Amino acid sequence: MALRIIGGHARGRRLGSPPGSSVRPTGDRVREALFNILGQRLDGWRFLDVCAGSGAVALEALSRGADAVVGLEENAALCRHIREEAARMELAEGLEVRCGDARAELRNLRREAGPAFHAAFVDPPWKKERLRQELLDILFEEPVLCRMAIVEFPAEAAEPVAPAGVRMTRRADYGGTALAFYEADGGR
Repeated sequence: MALRIIGGHARGRRLGSPPGSSVRPTGDRVREALFNILGQRLDGWRFLDVCAGSGAVALEALSRGADAVVGLEENAALCRHIREEAARMELAEGLEVRCGDARAELRNLRREAGPAFHAAFVDPPWKKERLRQELLDILFEEPVLCRMAIVEFPAEAAEPVAPAGVRMTRRADYGGTALAFYEADGGR
């Protein structure tokens, strides 16, 4: 699948293919829809890409002006690929790639007690339904890691259950892919 940056200052640039055959990158159409919903410009945003895979979503956020993007990926070859693509596309400034288990890295981010992310995009392998739910739950544990979480999953599957104190605000289906948007209730 040929991927490209959809918007921002790197718009139209092609992304290199990620190594391996097990990667299922978020397609151009779904990324375009995601960023149409989030907003065309992410100036000043802190963005978290959980299970970053090809890095397409993280790089798109940087192209659209995000100040800081953290990509979590456990596959070392994919971590290298994301860093190399960011450098090649001149999007490396503001990018941090953490190579390790997403659950452990989310807990590390919480311990570091930095400011909350404006948004977190969660896209584990589709067959790992339990992991999708677990990652969503971890994001909204106190103190919350993000103001909003977006989960990508197969359209025929049920969306993850909103954790206590969190509500699902939107679900959007794009062919075989679905996105569910979650926000913490006021006061969290």
